Amino acid sequence: METGIDFVDYLEADVTSNVLAFLNDPLDLLRASSVSRNWRRSVVANGFCKNLWVRKVPQVANIAYAVEESNGVMRLKPSDVLSVHPPAWETLEKEHKIYTSLLQALTKPIIYPKDCISFPIGASSTDREVENVTNTLIPVDRYPWGASYWSSKGHSDPNAPESILYRLNSNICIVSEIDIRPYKVFWEPGKPVYSAKSVRFRMGHPKCLKDWEIKVGPVPQPSADEYVWTYTSPEFPMSQEYCLQPFKLPEPVVCVGGVVQVELFGRALRNEIDGLFYICLAYIRVLGHPLEPAYNLEMLPSGELQLRHYPHAMDHVLRGFSGEGSETTDNPHDEMEMMIRDFLPAQMIEEVLEWDELDDF
Repeated sequence: METGIDFVDYLEADVTSNVLAFLNDPLDLLRASSVSRNWRRSVVANGFCKNLWVRKVPQVANIAYAVEESNGVMRLKPSDVLSVHPPAWETLEKEHKIYTSLLQALTKPIIYPKDCISFPIGASSTDREVENVTNTLIPVDRYPWGASYWSSKGHSDPNAPESILYRLNSNICIVSEIDIRPYKVFWEPGKPVYSAKSVRFRMGHPKCLKDWEIKVGPVPQPSADEYVWTYTSPEFPMSQEYCLQPFKLPEPVVCVGGVVQVELFGRALRNEIDGLFYICLAYIRVLGHPLEPAYNLEMLPSGELQLRHYPHAMDHVLRGFSGEGSETTDNPHDEMEMMIRDFLPAQMIEEVLEWDELDDF
């Protein structure tokens, strides 16, 4: 390459495309498209970025795309995305920009992930109203005057499953990890921890526009059948320990539609008073980063999903992955204190922080 000779100049177009087709890593493909004009032309003409995006994120294959531009909106229908017929060069160029941007977001490490949960849609069961699933949003699970946690209804079957649905703060997010802290019932003898035995996660979107537009929760016993599930994680074992347990996904996942289901399998402990099995959780967070404002996913009245792209906002999103322009901390205790201060009224903060430092109740 030091002589300025590009070997692609000496290859037939189909040979070049066959060579580049072996690139299965988004970073390699993005680098290849930056080597020279000929390399970029081959990547663009063959739609390699589009094809790789659909392979990496198959849940977006049936989504329409729209790009906000100075001269209007350029839309790509699902049929355009999956079409085997070669489109015009101008369309290929615009497609390349869309999918290059998406691949950059998918491959860039999220150094400072955010909790992406907006509100709980609901749980499969709740023992008492004060033990509702909204309590799992709060990092504080015990106060001088009481406790904050979610509890399932008791069940005689130790294998009876439970589930919780959450709505994220963006309809399209990259999710890398989900953390769960089981609850320790500090007022019972031995301070038992009512954890599940294992957990699995699903991501998807509502089937109808009415459910898509819901902005409040929780609702009693929401049905998982009302959602299209586009991703299902492996099943992870859960420890019967009172600690924040991280469940890192095999690779970052694009959550299309902003709905996450936490599936809980097995009940680790029987209550000594009523002889039933429970699952009690103190805190749940979904770590990742929203792709808004660079992307906004919406459901049209027809039920079709459309991903709208705002290219000028992409740098803002990528900087957020690195924590630029936001308050970050490497100290978990400081981070928890910041969250407590965000959630609680000023007159309660110091008392709760002092109480939280106590090891035993």
